[in-house]
Parts: sequence; structure tokens; C-alpha cells
Amino acid sequence: MSNIDKRQHARYPASLPVAFVLGEVVASEAAYLSNISVGGVSFNSMVELELGTVIMLHFPVSKPVFRTPGRVVWCRKMAFQYGIGVEFIDADANFRQRMVNLVRKIEEYREEAVRAGRNLSGQEATLEWIDLFGGEFFRAG
Repeated sequence: MSNIDKRQHARYPASLPVAFVLGEVVASEAAYLSNISVGGVSFNSMVELELGTVIMLHFPVSKPVFRTPGRVVWCRKMAFQYGIGVEFIDADANFRQRMVNLVRKIEEYREEAVRAGRNLSGQEATLEWIDLFGGEFFRAG
């Protein structure tokens, strides 16, 4: 059985920024999500993280809307960086679903902008989306 067969939650591709902070170590890195689900996220990092390490995730990076702790469940060496898998911990199901919904809406906004000829980065799309729709999204929650 492959890892995909064992997944408990549907994964959604994303290329939006995320920041993580290592618990007691004053270290932080901005990264880009590879995908997100209600169970966790994966992203690429220049930093190798040990299995079981607890990190604090910030979505999005510049205007943190969601902050949640996560535990590293896998770390794979790639050419010049590491693929990191993190499971959410201490977050209720509603919070997790809202986080997934936010990332999906911003990713859809970025994709629409690209189709319309605007080459927005994930960071630019995040900032624009929050300015345009963030208030409405958070009032609805």
C-alpha cells in the first residue's frame, strides 16, 4: 500500500507562503506549502527537521491569521532542500477546516489572476486576497 492510500485526509495543492518557528530555538524560516489537508501540511525547507519536532506554523507569513503548532512526521532530503510533513496538533476540527478553506480560496484567487495574465506570487496573492476578502471570510467564521 502506498503512502497516498494510507492518507486519512484529502490533500490540496498549494504554493502559498507559510512560516515556521522552532519551539525553544530562535529559528524561523519562510517556506512555501506543497499541500494542505485538515490533518496537516507539507512544505520544502532549507532546514532539516527531526521527526517529532514541534514547530509553530504561521499562515500567512506577513499577516498571520492562523497560528498553530504542528509535529514533524516526515523529513526527506531532496536535491538542495528537505521535504517536510507536519501534522497539526492542538487544533480543533473547525479551526483546521477553516485553515484549509482559507488556503484553498487564496490559491484559487492566485490561479485566476495568473489565467488573467497577472503573474502573482503566493505572497502577493495572499496579501491581496486578505485585503479584498479577509474581513468577509473571518466574519463568516
